[in-house]
Amino acid sequence: MDYSGLVYAIQNGDEREANRLCAEATPILKKYLILNVGASNADADDAIQRMFEYIIKKILDDDIENPHGLLQYMLTTSRHSYYKILKQRERKLNEDLQDEPPRSRDQFWEIVENEEQEILQKCYEKMNSGYQEFFSFLYKFPGAEAADAAEYFGISNSNAWARKSRVVKQLRQCAKSFY
Repeated sequence: MDYSGLVYAIQNGDEREANRLCAEATPILKKYLILNVGASNADADDAIQRMFEYIIKKILDDDIENPHGLLQYMLTTSRHSYYKILKQRERKLNEDLQDEPPRSRDQFWEIVENEEQEILQKCYEKMNSGYQEFFSFLYKFPGAEAADAAEYFGISNSNAWARKSRVVKQLRQCAKSFY
C-alpha cells in the first residue's frame, strides 16, 4: 500500500486525512510487530505510537526523501521502537535488581521454594507472551502495586490492575491443578 498521502496530508495540515491514514496503517503495523517480532498487543501499541511521533516530526521537518516507501519506513521504525521499549525495560530491571540486598535461606524453605519454582515455571509456560512478561515483572518485584507496573510498562493504572488481576487468576487456577 502507498502511504505517500500521509506525507502530503501532514505537510498540508490535513489532520482528518492524516488521522484516517494513520488509523488505516495501524492494524498492518500491529500485526507485523506481533507476528514477526513477538510483541504483545500493549507493546505493539506503544511502539506504533512512538513510531508515529517520530515519523510525524520527520515529515514536518521535510526529512522524508521517498514518500512512496513510507510503509516500509513505518514498519522498520515500529520494529526499532519496539526494541527500544525492550531495552529500556531491561535496563530498568537490571538497575532495580542491583539495588536488592542478598538474602540467606533456610534449607527447608529452599526445598519448598524449589518445588514452588517448578510449579510456577510450568504455569508460566502455559501463559501467552503478554502475560509471561507481566508475570516476570510481578515475580521479580513481588510487592509491586498496579501503579508500579503501570509506570514500568508505560500503561494506565487501570490497565496494569486488570493485567495483574488476570495473571494472578491464571496462576491460581494453574497452581490448583498441581495440588
